[in-house]
Amino acid sequence: MGNLKIGTMVKIDDQKDAMKNQIGAVVYFDQEHEKILVRFGGQQQMYYNLSQLKINQVADN
Repeated sequence: MGNLKIGTMVKIDDQKDAMKNQIGAVVYFDQEHEKILVRFGGQQQMYYNLSQLKINQVADN
């Protein structure tokens, strides 16, 4: 799962994915399949590989 943990906010970095550039939260890691479950908003969630994600950097103002 790299340096991601449950609750980490991520951005979908895969430009071919339908959720590209969307921000979501890591909610689960499937160790058997090495997939990370990301939740967007209230109920939509999808599995991703680590290479498809980028940690969302919060800008300080």
